[in-house]
Amino acid sequence: MTTTRRKLTPRRSALLLGGLALAASPLLSGCYSGFDATTNAQSTMNSGNGTQEIVGDVRIENATLVTGPSGSKSGTLITTLVNTGRVADRLLGVTINGVPAYVTPGAGELLPATAVNFGYDGDFWLNTYELDIASSSYVPVTMQFENAGVRSFSVLSVPPTGYYEGIAPNPASKPLQ
Repeated sequence: MTTTRRKLTPRRSALLLGGLALAASPLLSGCYSGFDATTNAQSTMNSGNGTQEIVGDVRIENATLVTGPSGSKSGTLITTLVNTGRVADRLLGVTINGVPAYVTPGAGELLPATAVNFGYDGDFWLNTYELDIASSSYVPVTMQFENAGVRSFSVLSVPPTGYYEGIAPNPASKPLQ
């Protein structure tokens, strides 16, 4: 009895190799390491690119604390507040490093589907005049909104150089009450 062996044609060989490569690619790629992968966890950490937070229908975008001129204890919180809801909201107060911050009068109104810039490229300011922190440290911030509620988070403090040059508290000193 003789055994005949089938000879693979080039087309069959190519199809077989392609099928094996396709089947092995998910195992060999290593692109997905599950929900706890470090690439997924990075989005939940603070960075020098500004802190992102959500409280109710309000998004706090790119929050960064720019320290004041050398020798001062002032700082400006630059951020954009976005009301994604259908109802107006209002910023009631802000604390920076546990101290109530100065908020430009009238700046807290957040109409539905609008964004309000603070400190940079805007007319409104969130300032502190009693800042006592180490350079380039994380500083606790708390924001309270009329409808959205309260949100506490940390922001990176940066010196007023490079991209942040020219950003300083407005007004330069704490207004009298």
